[in-house]
Amino acid sequence: MNGRRTQLLGVAAFAITSVHAAVLDRIAVTVGRRVITESAVVRDVRVAAFLDKKPVVLTGATKRAAADRLVDQLLILDEAAFSHLTLPSEADSAAMLSDVKRSYPGPQPYQDGLKAYGITEQDVAQHLLAGLRTLRFTDLRFRPEVQISEDDLHDYYSFLVKQWRGKNQENIPTFEAARSDVEQMVTNERVMQALDRWLGTARTSTEIVYREEAFQ
Repeated sequence: MNGRRTQLLGVAAFAITSVHAAVLDRIAVTVGRRVITESAVVRDVRVAAFLDKKPVVLTGATKRAAADRLVDQLLILDEAAFSHLTLPSEADSAAMLSDVKRSYPGPQPYQDGLKAYGITEQDVAQHLLAGLRTLRFTDLRFRPEVQISEDDLHDYYSFLVKQWRGKNQENIPTFEAARSDVEQMVTNERVMQALDRWLGTARTSTEIVYREEAFQ
């Protein structure tokens, strides 16, 4: 009898713990049939602050911005799989993680930093990988579609000249001298615009629900 009572108490304790854990890790966003938990959102905020070496700010706005990033990442992974695009693996982001480590004076300060922000090295690695995958996806999916005319380049160069003169910059380069850099800047801008348009379309065609209680 005592054994049965102990067993029931153990089950009850497990149930209470499970319910408590569910409350702590409640759903923040649903993307179709998938979920993004509040803990994943908070972790993204913490890792971003760690990489920027800024204080962690957990407000409704910062959590919503993090949730938006995580939603975009899911949509990108879906499209990459559908389009058979090869995205970076964990090995590809290893160099980026090494750069993060080198920004600290030694292994212990780095570990102390992780602890202070309440994150793990794996959290950082996954965050870096997600960013790298977004960049690769953007390049593979949209850069080949970008078309730039001579007028586009001259217009952007004129825009830059106005900025340079406004800052009293000396030795303003000629159009031909700046052509390569201008073309790169215009291309990058067009690629990011294409990504934003695609994300807007992908969001409207996907059932995405934000649970407001997770962003209080």
